[in-house]
Amino acid sequence: MSYSSDPTSNMPTEDAPTRQPSTDTPQAKKVPHEAASQPVLKAEKLAKRVISGERTLTILHDLSLSVAAGESVAILGKSGAGKSTLLGLLAGLDTPSDGELTLFGHALSRLDEDGRAALRAGRVGFVFQNFQLLPTLSALENVLLPLELSPRAGETRTAQQWLERVGLGER
Repeated sequence: MSYSSDPTSNMPTEDAPTRQPSTDTPQAKKVPHEAASQPVLKAEKLAKRVISGERTLTILHDLSLSVAAGESVAILGKSGAGKSTLLGLLAGLDTPSDGELTLFGHALSRLDEDGRAALRAGRVGFVFQNFQLLPTLSALENVLLPLELSPRAGETRTAQQWLERVGLGER
């Protein structure tokens, strides 16, 4: 994946993932002004490189972005452009080769794997590309499974409401 080397341009080249913010999401929550100024996600000069034999492959280079509370963001790009790698970095599932990530005010580089896992468990939701569902469980049981590690009041009802909202209430 490559990015423009022009320092005045943050625009990725055609084969790289692009960010398209949306502010017309009906579920966006109003945030008090002082909280709204602090992004929930901030990435600064991210890079991800992997070594394969004697070769180093740069997957992401000098990527920066900021996401405000309630903002919807789409990551678009061709197959193999680094979208899944970027999302894994942003969620703390993987660590960047360079750059700094801040999620809900926590610098991910200062957290160990357990700290990143605790942050994800309490603040981040995922829908994986291959879903990671267990075929022997119902949709509701699959949704509730991660909550077994950190149960909170009303989760079953909330999970059922979301499944109904997306047309999966009877599955």
